[in-house]
Amino acid sequence: MSPSAPDALSNADIAREIQALQARAFERYEDAALQAEADPARSAAIYAKAEQDTAPWIARANALNDERVARYRRRAQRWRRAALVIGVVGTAVVLWMLSRMQ
Repeated sequence: MSPSAPDALSNADIAREIQALQARAFERYEDAALQAEADPARSAAIYAKAEQDTAPWIARANALNDERVARYRRRAQRWRRAALVIGVVGTAVVLWMLSRMQ
């Protein structure tokens, strides 16, 4: 797993790293569940430790996901602008063509 800044990673790298972080967190919680099942008296402490262990992974996954969402929003904004420009230019061309017919 790369400690690189989220904005320096490709979309594929972001997706891969989020998936790896999720897998690690789920594995840790599954392990905690097994430990808590074996020692019910300590289950609260076991789950607290698991939460503490996974907190950095979850924070990293959230940062990566925030970057991914920001990229999708920027992409959508570019597409909206392009559609608006195409619509305006297309309308101008149609109006020009109609004015030339008269």
